[in-house]
Amino acid sequence: MRKGLFFWFSVLLAAGIIGGAVFFFGKTPEKIFDATRAIPAIEAESPHLFLVVEAGQIEPGIPSRMIQKAEEGSRPMLRAIDDLMPLFSFAEKSAAVVAWNSNEPVFYGCFLLPGEMAADLKAGKLPVLWLEQSSGLALAPSDREGFLQLSAGSGKLALSVRMEGDLLMASLSTDGVEKMFRVFSGSEEGIDTEFSVERSWPAHLRLFDGHFLAQIASVRGIEAPDAPIGGEIAWSSHGESGEIAWKIDGLLEWIPENIRARLVPNDWKQQVYLPDPLIAAAGLSVPEGVEELADEDFDIPGWIMDSGLDRESLAGLLPGPMIVTVGGQSRMFLFSLPGLLAQLPDRGGEGIKWVEGLWASKWAGFGLNPKPMEGFPAGGMLTVPLSIVAAAREDLAIAGVISNSSLGDQFPVSRVVDLGGQKALMWMYADFPKMADALENLAKIGNLADRFGVKGSATPEEILDAADEMRSLGRVSMVMHDIGSGRGHWIGAVSPEE
Repeated sequence: MRKGLFFWFSVLLAAGIIGGAVFFFGKTPEKIFDATRAIPAIEAESPHLFLVVEAGQIEPGIPSRMIQKAEEGSRPMLRAIDDLMPLFSFAEKSAAVVAWNSNEPVFYGCFLLPGEMAADLKAGKLPVLWLEQSSGLALAPSDREGFLQLSAGSGKLALSVRMEGDLLMASLSTDGVEKMFRVFSGSEEGIDTEFSVERSWPAHLRLFDGHFLAQIASVRGIEAPDAPIGGEIAWSSHGESGEIAWKIDGLLEWIPENIRARLVPNDWKQQVYLPDPLIAAAGLSVPEGVEELADEDFDIPGWIMDSGLDRESLAGLLPGPMIVTVGGQSRMFLFSLPGLLAQLPDRGGEGIKWVEGLWASKWAGFGLNPKPMEGFPAGGMLTVPLSIVAAAREDLAIAGVISNSSLGDQFPVSRVVDLGGQKALMWMYADFPKMADALENLAKIGNLADRFGVKGSATPEEILDAADEMRSLGRVSMVMHDIGSGRGHWIGAVSPEE
């Protein structure tokens, strides 16, 4: 009996192995090709960008407003790049490197295409999806057998391309494509395809400036370190939401050593006000040791001095976590506007001294005494003619133009920003649809202000146009854990490429 069971188990196991082999190895070879295998190595000191993405991680085009606002001389090349974006959008996997080598541009791109797109190109025609997204693409025969000429930007940029199975290989010349074939076959060295930031994510960009920024700074007379800047960016877009992470090397070299040692991230566990509706918020861990502010040679704007702060007070007040929020409501004469609030946690006596100085300064020369605020022994609030709050206690000092009723409750920063359980130097949060609502209200106020003879810097029409642009951006948050690394999230936003 046991021998019979062993026999049938062996048969089923063998069938499974054979079936698996047929499934994987019986597929057409092009479907198991890796697009990154065809990208040649780049000289170590050459400035370059190396991009590896899966389908759906890059939008099929550059926003038209970006092209319109660019310098006139750069627009043709931007339009050409815009025409090529569908390759990255619709390919199952794309790998490309752009470099500057020996004063010459270098481009290598390899794209694993869906079967229908690959069939169209083999037949010498452009895929329909590409044509729907691009207006300047054209495909023509080449003078080399097996090659095609792909032009973008109505001829501004021309690429030599060749199909190998479902792989499209592209370069600035046929020699470049042939080099890619040699790399793919293993006879030449390929680019390093290992990434260190979120390796499992579907999109990665590696960059290296080859001392380019240092050279520009030197030409302009700016003291700069002779150090290159490089790093990685990874992102993962799922529908209308996604996340991004980055790590950049070499930035610390650009920061003076005495400042570098003071950059200490904060845990951001303090309870702070997050007004409702919250439009935007940002936090910064101001470094310790800003004694330079007390130096007479250090120029401090007059409006800061008018707020009741002298040099020594400013130097003692600033170090530590600082939060600025836009949200809630404030009233200025007849107008209702979003509130603006600055918060300084854990300032102790320095915060109390700051608030008391505010109410005794030129800013508060209305002849009115502030009403006390519950929980704050120092300072208080005004409601007429402006909604002003300036109050302090040992663990928190606040000041801004906001109504007391819209301050809301206190929460940790993690309520709106995902810190990932780590400390951070700075963070930001923006709700662009709510910002658009606020701008639309501002446009209405602008119309009313015009009737009172009050002129603003922007017309109501310009404000409404800006609101329309913001509404599609969703909610965005960014966290900088240290000078060279951070993370971000977006919900209901466009892809990070835009």
